[in-house]
Amino acid sequence: MTKFFLTSLVIGTLSVAAAADANAWTRSATASGPRGTSSVTATGGCANGSCSRNVTRTGPAGNTYTRSGTVTR
Repeated sequence: MTKFFLTSLVIGTLSVAAAADANAWTRSATASGPRGTSSVTATGGCANGSCSRNVTRTGPAGNTYTRSGTVTR
């Protein structure tokens, strides 16, 4: 009986965690050119009527540019 209860508790917790992250996303890319390699990473998600994103770009010289934004309805 205890094993069944613990298994049910773990499954329920994982289900809630998966539902919370259902609207989250991540993207990344890398490009190489004659001046070196550049990369971009973007993350975002929506919850409670609000969506946000964060984008970080790194150029071939190592310069980093970060941009964030949030939209609420």
